[in-house]
Amino acid sequence: MGKSTTKSNITGYLFILPAFALIVSFMLFPAAYSFAISLMHYDPFFHRIYPVGLTNYAVVLSDPLFRLSLLHALEYTAIVVPTQTILAFAFALLFNEETRLARITRATVFIPAVTSSAVMSVLFIYVFSRDGLLNAFLRVFGVQPQNWLLSTAWAFPAIMALNIFSTTPYFMVMFLASLQSIPQSIMDAAAIDGIRTAVQRSRFFYLPLLRFSFFFVAVLGVIGSMQLFDQVYIMTAGGPGTSTYVPLMYIYNEAFVYDNFGAAAAASFVLFVLIMALTIAQRKLIPEMRWA
Repeated sequence: MGKSTTKSNITGYLFILPAFALIVSFMLFPAAYSFAISLMHYDPFFHRIYPVGLTNYAVVLSDPLFRLSLLHALEYTAIVVPTQTILAFAFALLFNEETRLARITRATVFIPAVTSSAVMSVLFIYVFSRDGLLNAFLRVFGVQPQNWLLSTAWAFPAIMALNIFSTTPYFMVMFLASLQSIPQSIMDAAAIDGIRTAVQRSRFFYLPLLRFSFFFVAVLGVIGSMQLFDQVYIMTAGGPGTSTYVPLMYIYNEAFVYDNFGAAAAASFVLFVLIMALTIAQRKLIPEMRWA
């Protein structure tokens, strides 16, 4: 019995070894190495590497541009995450049917979620340009055309709109999976109790039972929002001015423009701590509840 158990354990360890090696190689080791870099002046191009303690953290936290980028990220998160979560849930309720038309519509709506963010960014540069689709639509109502991405007031809302458009379908599928996993017996019992309208089902039935799904979608939304980079880099490069400057733009510039890898690594860990704090806060605000 003992030998059989030992052999079984060894077999299990061998099965997880490749995944564990990948996690160590591409997650744990890079994270530890980045933390070590954050405590150094690290300039590998000129071979100037020496420890500086917490100086990089002090410099980053005292930099007005980094603090501004954090405010932009928090503003972006506060607007995009609730909007995309509400829209995703609404679309999930709308398409929660097993008809042929519902399946075709779901597949069509999901296209932006599987399209490369770089491709979507290039497309939306045209949409928000002076001769783009948005101005063509607004011109019908007498609104003067403008290049929305060159406006300090509208560039960031334009990027928000792009991300809501591209991420809502992804979260819609998550809500759909949760809705369709609810046993029909619970639906029938709710109908017997008088919960028949869509508003009643949402208030007394779906919202309580899907708390875990809302928590999961909210956590993924916050993490993705705080790590916003590619759309900003392609569409505005942080401009005009610093109106769309976000933390990952700051980290990218420190590392690859100014060759200040130590400050970039320190800013990365500050961002990590902030994301972790937001995730823990969400866990407190949205207590987990499963129907199973």
